[in-house]
Amino acid sequence: MSTATPQWRRLVDHVMAVPERIYETWEPVVGWNNETPFGEQYGWDGVAWCVMFGWDMYADVGLDAIVPKTASVSAFTSWARVHGCWSQYPSVGAWVNIDNGAHTETVTGFDATYVYTKGGNSIAAGASDSGQGNGVFSHRTERRSSRVTGYLAPVFPDGICPPTADPNDPRGGKPATAYRWAPAVANVMPAFPGRGYFLLGATSDHALLLQTWLQRGQWGPPYRVGPSRTMTALDLLKVQALQQHYLAALGPADGKTGPKTWQYAYEVANGLRKK
Repeated sequence: MSTATPQWRRLVDHVMAVPERIYETWEPVVGWNNETPFGEQYGWDGVAWCVMFGWDMYADVGLDAIVPKTASVSAFTSWARVHGCWSQYPSVGAWVNIDNGAHTETVTGFDATYVYTKGGNSIAAGASDSGQGNGVFSHRTERRSSRVTGYLAPVFPDGICPPTADPNDPRGGKPATAYRWAPAVANVMPAFPGRGYFLLGATSDHALLLQTWLQRGQWGPPYRVGPSRTMTALDLLKVQALQQHYLAALGPADGKTGPKTWQYAYEVANGLRKK
């Protein structure tokens, strides 16, 4: 991945690559059990995990140092106020405080009327589960709704302010009227960096970029969290699934990423090739 890619963009691309579905298991008497790979990654499973999901997303792209590691919406709100990261305006990548500490999601966009978010421990729009929350889903909420308490808007280390609606954003960003996330479709595919970046255990932004494409293309086993800048056995299985699907062009399906596999993963993820 080019080092010129803003960190906020890397973050939101990763959030949007997580498949939207139910991640918890239903148990008699208990109901949805709050047990997810997101809680497992955070280190505290079986409890409410909306903030954990947000923290995991930052951790996956190496940005966990700029947000507090907490499972509490109220705690991150207090942290944001103390650290000068609290805003009444949405910005991309921010954590929104919904219903005065009841829930949070990551901001993926906004316009004059709505803030668009994606988060864990939530339900599909229009669904109902008695308020428990059981998966990862996207939503939109009226910006001026009484449900919106405010936003934790962290400072990104690269110094680039994400799209923001704040007319006085302390990070130096110019206010925008609207921003909606969409897959980045470049005229030129990012150059293939070399096979060594995609071997088991290799860690780099190139690995993260490939993983993002594989998630968006929904190749291989269902999403599980982990050190997303590091190639894991699960990632190799996803590469194999892509190769098996296009066996004539990409075979053998050995899980090794070469320039052709890199190209096909990119093209499917960005709608340039039918699956």
